[in-house]
Amino acid sequence: MMKSNFAVFVVFSLLLVGNFGSARKDMGAYWENMMKEQPMPEAIKDLVEGKNRFVRDFDVKPNVILYHTHAMSAKQKQKQKHMQKQMLFGKNDQD
Repeated sequence: MMKSNFAVFVVFSLLLVGNFGSARKDMGAYWENMMKEQPMPEAIKDLVEGKNRFVRDFDVKPNVILYHTHAMSAKQKQKQKHMQKQMLFGKNDQD
């Protein structure tokens, strides 16, 4: 019984794989048939034909750009406090 099940499995597997061989090869004709004789756009043609528009030789170096506008050094904080005091109290003296 086990051998016959295996044989049936192999036969159906071969039939399934063989069925993929009859797939449509020309997507352009299919497009024109389905889209009422409209030409296929170039972007879709490139995808169907397997053309790859992606750049593969891009720079892989890490780019470390940090935008920490809220981060200040102690000296900058002290200067900012001093400027705020001057604005509040109207003093122009240098501490």
